[in-house]
Amino acid sequence: MILLHLAVIITLSKFTTALGNRFKQPPVLGMLLLGLLLGPSGFGLIQADIVLKWLAKLGVIILLFMAGLQTDILQMRRVGRFSLITASGGVLLPFLFGFGLSLPFGYNLTKGLIIGAILTATSVSVTVMTLMDMKRLKSDEGTVILGAAVLDDVMAIILLTFILGLASSSPNFWLPLSKVVAFFLLAALLGFLLFGRIMRFAERLHASHGVVALALGIAFFYSWSAEYAGVAHITGAYIAGLLLGRTPMKRRILAGMETLGQSLFISIFFVEVGLEAELRGLNGGYLFIFLLIIAAILGKVAGAGLGGHLSGLGHKGALRVGVGMLPRGEVALVIASLGMSNHLIGQPELSGTVLMVVITAIMTPMLLKFTFRGYLDVSEFLRNSETSGDI
Repeated sequence: MILLHLAVIITLSKFTTALGNRFKQPPVLGMLLLGLLLGPSGFGLIQADIVLKWLAKLGVIILLFMAGLQTDILQMRRVGRFSLITASGGVLLPFLFGFGLSLPFGYNLTKGLIIGAILTATSVSVTVMTLMDMKRLKSDEGTVILGAAVLDDVMAIILLTFILGLASSSPNFWLPLSKVVAFFLLAALLGFLLFGRIMRFAERLHASHGVVALALGIAFFYSWSAEYAGVAHITGAYIAGLLLGRTPMKRRILAGMETLGQSLFISIFFVEVGLEAELRGLNGGYLFIFLLIIAAILGKVAGAGLGGHLSGLGHKGALRVGVGMLPRGEVALVIASLGMSNHLIGQPELSGTVLMVVITAIMTPMLLKFTFRGYLDVSEFLRNSETSGDI
């Protein structure tokens, strides 16, 4: 049956992509809606079983790996301060909104902290796909979003570490935090010292697609290492792409990933997000879930947008960054799952988190396209800032 499901998902996803292009809508929107229609929230034709979940996981790893390959490190350094301020605002305000919302509904302190933490981390995969389709991924707004998404992922994991430690009888923060720090330091060190040599070795192997295969192996290794360290696997994939993007094999690797990802895995990922939605699992907590989704939207757009505005990006640039930081995804689901497994939240909150992920993922492409109408890159602003010594 899984083969039939794959045939349906892959074929229909390309039809929805073509339909979206015809009506000038981002292809990712059609894939998400397709998942909703095929899944338990729609006709119930396909269940998100373990095979589809693993294929979707590979899809998001490849997507973020491609995003890393296309990211200019020098440009990211230029907007590094913007990314840090944006990430800080995009974590703090949603967390406060979620925590403040939970208290009137009778949640205790620890549960309120978990609810707040669920709203913090951005899932940049939807934004990346949309910016790729719009040819804006390499814009300065796109670079700020990518950098801020990596940073707020780390902030969310650190926050979760403290909350779970607070909920336990004998909190021990230092070991998990040291693993996170060690991962980033070792990942950067290995990338700068060895990736160029590894790629030159792969080229001399004269094996079929050896360069692409070894690069994909590195992406998977970094994804596993990130998970082992307590960071989202997509962060590891992005860092692997970022570091491999410095090598002369960048274009060859990216071409291989485009073929592999766009033909199979990336479509499965976005359809599977829709399949995960189970609206019947809300069990009556509709008011709280509705307000939680509003808090997630307003908190992230306002927080990240305010951070971008304080960085000097201007109204348009700040709005684009705020909208680009809107989607939630893997990290939010991980936090909700951990909260449920630790008996801190229940099934309604978990289902509400899935619904929030789907809604924010559907909203983002449309809003991003709207904010980029009459697109004007902020490169001129950044160059002027560099000239004046602000950056």
